[in-house]
Amino acid sequence: MIRVIAEGLVKRYGRVAAVDHASLQLPAGELTCLLGPPGAGKSTFARLLAGLDPVDDGEIYLGDRMVQAVPAAERGVGMVFRDHALWPGLSVRDNVDYPLKTQGVASRERRPRVDEALAALRVDTLADLRPEALSPGQSLRVALARALVTRPDLLILDEPMFRIDPQDREEAWDEIRRARVESGVTTLLLTSDVSEALSRADRLAVIDLGRILQTGTPQELYNQPVDVFVARLLGPTNLLQGQVDGAGHNQGRQEVVVRTPVGRLVCRTNLGGLAPSAPVTVCIRPESLSIGPGVPSDANRFPATIERITFQGSTRRVLLRGPGDWPVVALALQSHSGHIREGQGVTLSIAPENVALLLGKYAVGGGG
Repeated sequence: MIRVIAEGLVKRYGRVAAVDHASLQLPAGELTCLLGPPGAGKSTFARLLAGLDPVDDGEIYLGDRMVQAVPAAERGVGMVFRDHALWPGLSVRDNVDYPLKTQGVASRERRPRVDEALAALRVDTLADLRPEALSPGQSLRVALARALVTRPDLLILDEPMFRIDPQDREEAWDEIRRARVESGVTTLLLTSDVSEALSRADRLAVIDLGRILQTGTPQELYNQPVDVFVARLLGPTNLLQGQVDGAGHNQGRQEVVVRTPVGRLVCRTNLGGLAPSAPVTVCIRPESLSIGPGVPSDANRFPATIERITFQGSTRRVLLRGPGDWPVVALALQSHSGHIREGQGVTLSIAPENVALLLGKYAVGGGG
């Protein structure tokens, strides 16, 4: 297992920077997810790591080895493409054998390694078939066997579930998880699927316009996004403009009081240097809001009127109007919200640690 470091990577196509001074560290043996919308630069960033495209600037380290000038075949990177990219004219065995052949591995050594990879991914009985005879799940396992047969230092998964039916994805992820655990390979997952990123990653990085915006654990990014783009990308949120009204410390943690359209809110934050009256944006996740009657003594609270309740199975999405007719969205468990009705006046509360602060002002009309 090795750590992978990309430092200040740049890739331009004409005047457009598809990757713009992007830096990312992949901890050894972990699965790091690079999340971003289509066109954000995920695949270009991965192709730079794999050596499939040359970098215009920046450095890439696989362990202690600087590799940005090393050819792809010698770099030690295995890749599973979103369409799996199996060669249609080759059998399953020959597809898996191909990377070893291009590396110049002797045929007597290749055969047992190919057999081992096929057996590990449970596709050994399919060895003589062509790709068109495979199901999407089988195709993924063959592509994974081909990526791992070289025993790479880094495995890149470029939206591997793109061809997999939703009902089959959990089983496919089980295969990937098992293969990763057995090989111990450091892994980079590329995806635009937020739920996939939050549930699969050990570490998460958000990219947009070729720039890495924030890295950390999925929980850190979800609960403490660095800006409005990250906050909204990771899930529904209420965004409120505010101004700093005061700051202090409570039990060793910094607390900031912010004036907002729904009143003064206390939040706990790691942001420093917040001057009085500084513009900020308050981020509140819908599931963090509690709808009365019980309100903890240290919680923020403000009155609201329920405008609409939408049934979502185990949860209910509740649209409310707070002070100043400000729209707020809350998410309530079905089992805990039988008492609420449309048109009802309620008290909304939220703990200070669940109020995230973002620097600067963001013009927004309420929840989303």
